[in-house]
Amino acid sequence: MLNYDITRMKHKVEFGTWDYVADDSLEGGHETFKPLTTVWCGEYTNTQSQTFDNLGTHVSADLVLVIRHNPDVNKKLSAKYKDHEYKIIAINSDDRINAFDLVTLQDKSGVSNNNQ
Repeated sequence: MLNYDITRMKHKVEFGTWDYVADDSLEGGHETFKPLTTVWCGEYTNTQSQTFDNLGTHVSADLVLVIRHNPDVNKKLSAKYKDHEYKIIAINSDDRINAFDLVTLQDKSGVSNNNQ
């Protein structure tokens, strides 16, 4: 994707992994987010036809972010954006110069969170 107003990229998103950390609690430990990279991003709104395409494939997307193309961002990572945790369900990548990637996210808890 080449046409995106860069001034809309006002937020930061962290991409990383989840690690299990042992502690003295009754559960024996907890998961913690380990950021690997932080990038500037903007929120992207799907067109009506893109929304219908997502519905047809039964993809439950909670948020789509636009980032500068970054080869280090892949579907094996998770994302943390505005204090919410997400898993990456799709990346529409464009490796041309000055291009942007669309990163489709789903709330990690499995509950849609539209009040962001």
